[in-house]
Amino acid sequence: MKKTILFLLIFLFSVTFAQEKTNSNNALGRLIDYTEKNYPGFDEKSKDKILYEHFKNSLLEKSKKISDSAETLSLLKEYLSFFRDRHIFFLDDSNSLKLMKTDKIENLKVSKQQLNKISNSKDSLEGIWRNEEFKIGILKIKDSLYKGFVIASENKGWKANDVLFTLNTQKKVQLFSNDLTYFDDTYQLENPEILRFTKTRKNFFKDNKNQLTTEILNKKINKLFGLSVEKITPKTTLVKLQNFDYPFVERIEKMINDNKDLIESSENLIIDLRDNGGGTTKSMTPILPYIMDGKIRSMNVEYFVSDFYISNQERYVKNLPDTDKYNEEKKNILENLIFYKKNMEKYVLAPNQKPVETENYEGNAISPKQVVVLVNKKVASSGEVLVLLAKQSKKVKILGTPTSGVLDYANAMISNYEYDGHSLILPTYRSLRLPDFPIDNIGIQPDIYLDKSVENWVNFAVDYLEN
Repeated sequence: MKKTILFLLIFLFSVTFAQEKTNSNNALGRLIDYTEKNYPGFDEKSKDKILYEHFKNSLLEKSKKISDSAETLSLLKEYLSFFRDRHIFFLDDSNSLKLMKTDKIENLKVSKQQLNKISNSKDSLEGIWRNEEFKIGILKIKDSLYKGFVIASENKGWKANDVLFTLNTQKKVQLFSNDLTYFDDTYQLENPEILRFTKTRKNFFKDNKNQLTTEILNKKINKLFGLSVEKITPKTTLVKLQNFDYPFVERIEKMINDNKDLIESSENLIIDLRDNGGGTTKSMTPILPYIMDGKIRSMNVEYFVSDFYISNQERYVKNLPDTDKYNEEKKNILENLIFYKKNMEKYVLAPNQKPVETENYEGNAISPKQVVVLVNKKVASSGEVLVLLAKQSKKVKILGTPTSGVLDYANAMISNYEYDGHSLILPTYRSLRLPDFPIDNIGIQPDIYLDKSVENWVNFAVDYLEN
C-alpha cells in the first residue's frame, strides 16, 4: 500500500543526496517537533494527551540508548505508527530514487550487423524494445553487462546510439537522463516480452519483428497498469481502473474517449477499481459522466499552511512544463500562494471554496442505465474519492469489501524533515468530514458485501446486473 500511495506524489521521484547523520535522541526530538507543528492530523489523533505523552516520552528514553542509524530510523517509524495514517511515512530505498551525476552520455558504435544480430538473439535481454517514448536496442557488452541504446526517439535531446541505460545480470539498472544525471534502479522480465524497471516504472516491450503499432503498444501499456475497456456480454461493458497515478491522467482520458461508443451502447457498466491505491482525482474525471447523475454533495478539505506546504507548491509550479497547456494551472497556483502566505500556520479552505460543495452532475446524454463499482481492501486515497462520489449516484451499487481507509488526511508531499537520506512524507490537508465521518483505518462500506465464497466478482456483478 505504501508504495502505491507514494506514487500519488505527482512527480514521484524523491531526489535525495546523503545527509549528515544526527544522534538518535536529536533525530527523534526533531521529528516530534516537526510532526506536532506540521501534521494536519496531530490534534485529532493525539486527543488522549496522557497516552500520547507516555508513548512519546518512552521513545525519547529509548532513543538515548541507540547509536545505530538503522535502529534510529526504525525508532522514527515507530513514532509515526502512533498516528495510524498511511499518508505519513519515510521514503526508503524501496520507494525512492537517488539522483546522481554523470560526466557524459555514452554514444555506442553499433553496426548494421550488430543490429541484425540482436534482432535474432536468443538472449532474453538482447533485442529491439519499444515504449511510448523510445525504440531501443539492448546489446550484450560482456558476460554480466548490457547496454540499452537509442534507435529512435521523439525526444530531440537523444541521438541515435546514445546509451539510455545499462543492465547487469544482478537485476541492477542505471537509467540516464540527457541532463547528465542518472538513477539506480532494478529490473525484472515480466515475461520474455516485457522489461520492467521497478522504481522509475519504465516499461519496454520486445519488438524484434517491428510489429508493434502505436495502438497495440498503448493497449499493452494500459493492460500492464490495469487499465482496459472490454465488452464482456452483449449488455455489459467492463472498465478496469486499477491505477490513478498522475502519469496516467491523459492515458485514462484517451482510453475512455477511444471507447466512447462502446460504453454508451452498453446497458450496464462495471467499473473494476480493485487494487487502485490512489493517485490523483484528475484520473477519474473521464468516467464520471457515465456514472454520476443529479446533485452530489461533497465535504471539502482544509489545508494546513506550513513552510513545507508552501515550498512544495512553489517547487511544483516551477517544474511544470513551460507550455500553454499548463498556463492556467500555474496562474491558479501562484494566486493561491498569495492567499496561503497570508494565513501561515492556519487551517484554511482553498480560495473561493465552501465547506460543503453541491455540484449538479449532468450525466452523459447516452449512458449505461446501471453501474456496479467493484472495490476491495486495496482501494485507497483518490480511489476512495471515486467510491464516495459513486455512492451518491442513484444508478450505482458498490460491490465488494470495505476499502482500505486512507483518506481523512491526504495530498501527501515530501516534507523538509530528513534523516540519513530518508525524507518524511506528510499529508497537507484534513477532510471536513471529521470528526463525524472518519474513513481512515475503517474504509468505505460496500452496498453489497462479497464474501470469500464469491470466487469471480465480475461474473457475480454481471449476474446481479442482468438477472
